[in-house]
Amino acid sequence: MENSQSYGRKIGVLCLFLGMFLLQSCVIAEDRKHPTKNVNLAPFQQWRSAYFCLTNTSPICSKNHTLTMSGWLNVTYDEGKKFCEEGGCADHTKGVLDCIHHVKRDFWFANKATIKHIYKTIHVGCNTPKGFNGTSFYPHTIIYN
Repeated sequence: MENSQSYGRKIGVLCLFLGMFLLQSCVIAEDRKHPTKNVNLAPFQQWRSAYFCLTNTSPICSKNHTLTMSGWLNVTYDEGKKFCEEGGCADHTKGVLDCIHHVKRDFWFANKATIKHIYKTIHVGCNTPKGFNGTSFYPHTIIYN
């Protein structure tokens, strides 16, 4: 009887370790370098992945021209030409916006700007004589009903 209890305990411990191993092998860590590979089922996970998109910086962009959660493109009229150069900071910023769009389509920045507003800011700043003026296109007045 004693041997069968000992044998049962050993099998129980073995099953416990086997179960833990199987559960651990199914856990997938968040990919901070490639957030579009994350499974974004819950809104919190979507926000985290969008944040990871913003943390992928480029040496091409100065700290002032790197898009952050604030949603402010800190590009002046004089800096616009360098910002818009092919393969430059504007292209990197569009890549960040694409990443955010893929992980959280309804994303908005702290200044209430959406992905579409930032794209419009870059388009107008890079492709029209108006250029950049240090702000982003977004609704300045929010009307609450």
